[in-house]
Amino acid sequence: MASRLYGLGTALPRYTATQEHSLQFMRQVVEARATKDNYHRARLFLDSIHEGCGIDRRYSVIEDFTKSDPQAFRFFPNNWSLEPFPTTRERMELYEERSISLAEKAAQKSLEDAGVGSEEVTHLVYVTCTGSFAPGPDILLVHRLGLRPQVRRTVIGFMGCYGAFNGLRAADQIIGDDPDAVVLQVCVELCSLHYQFDLEPETIVGNCLFGDGAAAAVYAGSDRRDGGYRDIVTSHCAITDDSLDQMQWHIGDHGFTMVLDVEIPSTLLGAGDEFVCQLLDLAKCLKTDVSAWVVHPGGPRIVDAVRDSVGLDEEDVALSRSVLRDFGNMSSATALFVLQRQFNRGDGEGDLVMLGFGPGLTMEGAVLR
Repeated sequence: MASRLYGLGTALPRYTATQEHSLQFMRQVVEARATKDNYHRARLFLDSIHEGCGIDRRYSVIEDFTKSDPQAFRFFPNNWSLEPFPTTRERMELYEERSISLAEKAAQKSLEDAGVGSEEVTHLVYVTCTGSFAPGPDILLVHRLGLRPQVRRTVIGFMGCYGAFNGLRAADQIIGDDPDAVVLQVCVELCSLHYQFDLEPETIVGNCLFGDGAAAAVYAGSDRRDGGYRDIVTSHCAITDDSLDQMQWHIGDHGFTMVLDVEIPSTLLGAGDEFVCQLLDLAKCLKTDVSAWVVHPGGPRIVDAVRDSVGLDEEDVALSRSVLRDFGNMSSATALFVLQRQFNRGDGEGDLVMLGFGPGLTMEGAVLR
């Protein structure tokens, strides 16, 4: 029994700021927090990252990022040093308040796109790495969407940018075991909740790249319904050697802290082609059989590395760059944003390959046909 993707939906928070406005916000924080010794280094690095990040706009559940006067802040303290800095508890309270509405919007759109009623959903797979609470978002989403109380729920947490691939794989395995299953996958990430104010390069990179968003997908057996997009042929994952420290995500006293090493693009450049060859072998197809590539846009250098390693054309990664430009990196939700744009544009007659990357350093891939 092949699993088929029948519906996609995306949603964004109400607050949005241009990257230029974000730059001005962070410059003010640098002015307030930098010492004489690190001010010039922090300013130069901040300006350099913004210039080359490939992002025009990002979205957030925090209104403060759209403000130019700290007296108008509602989440952060009313000063540019952001002291006292919000605690992890305060950030998780906002996650609990804002994440479910965003998840609900994306899920409703995906169900409508699939032509599936909420009462038909048998399994819910909820993916996030930016918040946690209990009774969890999966339970609240059951109530919000009017799903049956018997719906079987799975929460995939703290897997970062490749979380959507694990959700897809879980859906495929569920349908393999139960051909009558209808699986709703929801990815919700509120990355901006974890804005950090130290002036280390890896922190500045994270502050400049990540935004908030939600995406959802509906899967069922390919011979159980009419329509749909494509069947899941296979998925594949691999942890690259000696790269555990290149991408990290830790729970701190003041939100979750991220480490993004400058070596990530080099690792992907060295390992990407072998990984894709393994994925295509599992799918029993050749690179020439692929008509569309959905690459998670972790950042412009990551997209460059994948393009060059796999031997893709710039056109193959154009939609990935467009999602990065319009929304930033929304962690696990981002790959489904790119996939939706691919289907909206038309994905050709050949196979479709999805690629994602995250802590490990882990590479994830899937082939849709």
